[in-house]
Amino acid sequence: MKKFCSVFIILISAALLYAHPHVAITSSVNFVWEGKKLQGAYIEWTFDKFFSADIINWLDTDKDGKFSTAENEQVYNNAFINLRNYYYYTFIRQGKNRTSPSEVSRFKVSQHKGIMTYRFYVDLSAYTGNELYFAVYDYTYFCDIRYAEDRGVLLTYDRTLVNPSFDIKENRDYPVFYDPFSPAADTSIYNEWKPGLQTYYPQEIRITW
Repeated sequence: MKKFCSVFIILISAALLYAHPHVAITSSVNFVWEGKKLQGAYIEWTFDKFFSADIINWLDTDKDGKFSTAENEQVYNNAFINLRNYYYYTFIRQGKNRTSPSEVSRFKVSQHKGIMTYRFYVDLSAYTGNELYFAVYDYTYFCDIRYAEDRGVLLTYDRTLVNPSFDIKENRDYPVFYDPFSPAADTSIYNEWKPGLQTYYPQEIRITW
């Protein structure tokens, strides 16, 4: 019986090792207005303890528990900027037109008790109108990104000039397909369902003002 249990545990561990997702991220978004104009959004990602430990051990080079200006730049260049190839996991929609930021700014990394957080800014000033859909997700499903239950969406504005509101809805018109058992190095993108793939639907933040 003990031998059977040991083998079972090894098999379960191996399955977990090769199952998507591989990184868990809790996301929050702070939308910022200047006057009546939506200017941008600050995105914060808080990572699971395992990914946090990897980056902290690698790039907090002086091991002081903080990221200096130089270390912040190293994290940006070595652990963050590659996300431009994945649209920064950020998708913006007005009507049927879906876009992503070509760049982001004001990147900052921090850590607290071994848990790492990225913070960066997305410029939304080019978008017009009074409604916008904003989603944060990884369409390869390498990362499982979920909005924070508490203060996952914040609105910063002048109450005398604008009265924005938001809700979060699952968009079933934009399914994401992924292989739940692909290895960590596999970031294949599937544009349609195939046998063996699983499906999830992005959660969009709908902003009106």
